[in-house]
Amino acid sequence: MKSNRNLYIGLALCLVMTCWVFFGSTGLGYTEYRPLRARDMFGLAIPWFCVITVLIRDRRKGIV
Repeated sequence: MKSNRNLYIGLALCLVMTCWVFFGSTGLGYTEYRPLRARDMFGLAIPWFCVITVLIRDRRKGIV
């Protein structure tokens, strides 16, 4: 397997953005807790779906 620095950067950024949206949406840790709304879950699902799609595509091509 080749080391793919951009892949790891993308995964790290996706993880950071997920935490950012989760804490910002729920108010966890700094205000009264609010459950995740449907639009928040949709917004979180799209980046992860894209990352998983790219991982599958790259694995099939033999890049990862």
